[in-house]
Amino acid sequence: MKQQSNKMARLNSEYSKLRKKWLPDHEMCQAKVNRCTLKSTDIHHMKGRGKYLLDTNTWLSVCRNCHTWIELNPEDSKELGFSISKII
Repeated sequence: MKQQSNKMARLNSEYSKLRKKWLPDHEMCQAKVNRCTLKSTDIHHMKGRGKYLLDTNTWLSVCRNCHTWIELNPEDSKELGFSISKII
């Protein structure tokens, strides 16, 4: 198994702390598609995780069902505003 770089380990630690603080303030699923449970459990990174990992302006609180739907339906997700092109 490949080890994480020190930089990636630090970013993941920061993300975990930020996520823990952010999700309780965003309890309701913001997508509400495909068998939505209404309770947010996940963070969808609308511009991807890369350089936007810690940018809460690109986060969408979603339930697991909606998150799966978003990932499996990228074109529809863009049309609905759940995903944003990284190239702007």
